[in-house]
Amino acid sequence: MIALLIAAQAMPEELQLLAPADEANAAYVQCLFAESRAANAARLGVDEFERKLAGSCTAEEEAVVRTGIAILRLKGVANPAASARQQARDARRSVVETYRTTLKFRP
Repeated sequence: MIALLIAAQAMPEELQLLAPADEANAAYVQCLFAESRAANAARLGVDEFERKLAGSCTAEEEAVVRTGIAILRLKGVANPAASARQQARDARRSVVETYRTTLKFRP
């Protein structure tokens, strides 16, 4: 539903970028959470997980940033590269915070 709303508001150039951007985003999020699940199974602490995650999912992150820059540039964002990189960092930080919360409930 949200994708339809975004697509309806998108410029023609953006429409060509939406599917690749969605695919890149899905791959990045799946990779981040796969790392989280693996760390939980290995019973890693938050600091260990954060160090491990820092070197993981880099190809997926690059794809998200690349497609994000293109879309943000079309939308007229002042610094699309910085914005796309910040969004990717925010996703990583969110996964770490979710992991931290998960550990509170681990037996």
